[in-house]
Amino acid sequence: MHKKGLADWLMLIKKELLLNYRNKTVIISTIMIWILFIAAAICTILNYQTDHKQRQAANTLFRQQWERQQRNPHDAGHFGTYLFKPVNLLNVFDTGINDFTGSTYRVEAHVQHEISDDEAANNDTAMRFGKLTFALILQLLIPLFLLFNTSTSITNEKESGTLKMLLAQGLSSRKIIWTKVWANYLLIVAIVLPVFILIAAVVLSSTDSALLLPRLGWILITFLLYFLIISLAGIFISAICSHSGKALLIALCLWIFTGIIFPKIITGIANRSYPLMSRATFSDLVEQGYRKGLNGNDPYAARGERYINSLLKKYRVDSVAALPFNIDGLTLQFNEDYRSMAFNHYFKSVKKSFDQQQHFLTISGIFDPFLSTKRLSMALAGSDFYHHEQFFKQAQTYRNELIRRLNMQLAMHGKGIKGEYIIGPEYFSLLKDFKYQLPELNQVLNLRKVAFFSLAGWVLILVLSLQFIASRYLAYHYATA
Repeated sequence: MHKKGLADWLMLIKKELLLNYRNKTVIISTIMIWILFIAAAICTILNYQTDHKQRQAANTLFRQQWERQQRNPHDAGHFGTYLFKPVNLLNVFDTGINDFTGSTYRVEAHVQHEISDDEAANNDTAMRFGKLTFALILQLLIPLFLLFNTSTSITNEKESGTLKMLLAQGLSSRKIIWTKVWANYLLIVAIVLPVFILIAAVVLSSTDSALLLPRLGWILITFLLYFLIISLAGIFISAICSHSGKALLIALCLWIFTGIIFPKIITGIANRSYPLMSRATFSDLVEQGYRKGLNGNDPYAARGERYINSLLKKYRVDSVAALPFNIDGLTLQFNEDYRSMAFNHYFKSVKKSFDQQQHFLTISGIFDPFLSTKRLSMALAGSDFYHHEQFFKQAQTYRNELIRRLNMQLAMHGKGIKGEYIIGPEYFSLLKDFKYQLPELNQVLNLRKVAFFSLAGWVLILVLSLQFIASRYLAYHYATA
């Protein structure tokens, strides 16, 4: 593009931005958006502080209770503890599925718990309407404003006769269309960018800024792509419609379908196509697998007897009393290992259904930029199903290692003790706390690459469609009008 052509184009964009600035509807909408952002910021800060304090207090309480024990190691395993998924600033930026799946894991001997979803039972309002978060505003409310603004930008020119005049003055339909696209896109970027700058400043002040700031950067890229798609779609609707009323109706229908109806339909199809086993059925299978063996013909008592005989043979002794350790600790751990194996065996089918549902939603996102954006936002904020699964895996690993250590303590130190073997705070205080590690950003991006390619594909399709409209339909329509 020649320098003069570029200068003319920038001047047209500037004029379009000035028109938006003088438009009372745009100004009022912008003020309302910023009021919502301020309200979301207040809600975010309050939710973060509340959740963070509650989990810190709970962690402190359970740690103190754990360290003050005077118990047999196995009894300490029964007493157990609770693990809490830590909350960070991006979790409250986009709460994702956290409100529905819970964030508490119970550690207990002989029982493999799942993550508690008690929190979901107390979040009926949030489940129906969603919390007011930055993600909700960016995903649904700003696209509505952007669609309304863009879908009437060319139809207004048509109805006022300005478009004919611009074409008669030598302006190409392509330049008119792309002026509208970039002016509206820059307007929304100007509204949103300060919000991300403020969020980045807050993230920088947090202790885990090195982990969260790159994720925030990718969230910004995601929404910039999403807003570009909305701008292109709105201008496309405006270009092919002859009246503003018709354009607004189509834009509203598009927003309702892509943002509300389609995600609901797709989620329902995923649930019906890949149904999950009920919790009661799963628990019963695990218990039966543990009691009767995974093959149904290896009962609990026979397994235990076989294991004890293998130990007697290994250490070349005739009785349990002659073994150089406390047999109770090893048999307890043997049964723990088998129960964990039974749990993991039956959980594979549950995980398969979850994975199929997630894959179906990922592929469905190709047809709906909103769905792809939502899944990307949740993933980068650490509040999607993948991060929920990672917390469960890490918590389960911590639980298994803790119970094993307690059983091994009983096995190695519980022999030859008169009465019950008791350990106190000196031992329990040495046990490490649970530390949840966020998955690597590269892993998250790799898992959501389909969503990124989907957004880029929609940009390309809409750009080509607008180029076609600009070169063929619009100029021809008004040349023959």
